[in-house]
Amino acid sequence: MTMSTTSVDTPPLVLLSGLAADARIFAPQKISFPQMHCPGWLEPERSETINDYAGRLAETLDNDPCIIGGASFGGIVALHLAEHVDARAVILIGSIRAPSQLPMFARCARPLGFLIPFIPVRLLQVLTRPIATPFGKRHAPFVYGLACQFRDSNPVVFKWSLRRILDWSITPKVSCPVFQLHGDRDWTLPLRYTDPDEIVAGGGHVLSITHPAEVNSYIRQILNEVASTLSTAREHHGPQQ
Repeated sequence: MTMSTTSVDTPPLVLLSGLAADARIFAPQKISFPQMHCPGWLEPERSETINDYAGRLAETLDNDPCIIGGASFGGIVALHLAEHVDARAVILIGSIRAPSQLPMFARCARPLGFLIPFIPVRLLQVLTRPIATPFGKRHAPFVYGLACQFRDSNPVVFKWSLRRILDWSITPKVSCPVFQLHGDRDWTLPLRYTDPDEIVAGGGHVLSITHPAEVNSYIRQILNEVASTLSTAREHHGPQQ
C-alpha cells in the first residue's frame, strides 16, 4: 500500500460520510491519510436546517485551518460547514455544488417529503441482515459493506438527511476553492446534472470504496496544493494566526 506523500504542513482533513453511512466508507482514505477525521453524525434537532446543523457540527471541531469534504450528502453538508470553519478547500466526492444540480427525480419527489416520517427504517434495517452476514461479505463485499452501514445507521439521522436533500434550496457561499470528483456511472447523482472538475471513468456513486486509488490521488493533489499555498503565504506574510 502506497502511503501519503503530502506535506507535513497540510491542514487536517475532515471528511463527512453520506446518507446512512459512516467512517467505514472512507477506510481506504484513512490508510493513506492518517490525519483524516470523519466525525460521526450528530442527532439533528427538530426541523433543523442543514446550515444550523453544520454550525453545531463545527462546534465539535478544532478552530484550526482545515480541508473539509464529503461523499454524497456529506459533501452537501461540507459546503455548509465551510461557512462555519476555517476551511482552505472543500472536496466533493460523488456530490454536488448546488440544489440546481439535484437530479430530476429528487426535485419531483419534493412534494412527497411529508411521507418521510413514515418510512419504516427499522424494518428495512432488519431486512438487510441476510446481506450483512459472513456469507454476504464473502460473495458481495461491496454490498455487504453498504448493508452494514445502513443497518447501523440512526433512523432519526437517516430521515432528517433524506428530508434535507429534498428541501435543499440554498447554495452555500463558500469563500475557499471547491473541488469536485464524480463518476461517469453515478446513477444516484447523475453526471449530466453537474459539472465536476474531474471524472472517474466507470465510477459509480461510492467512489471512495470502488475507486480508492483515483480518490486518494485526487485528495493528495489538493492537499499538496493547499500546503503549497499556505507555505507561500507564510513566506510573504509570516506565520498565520
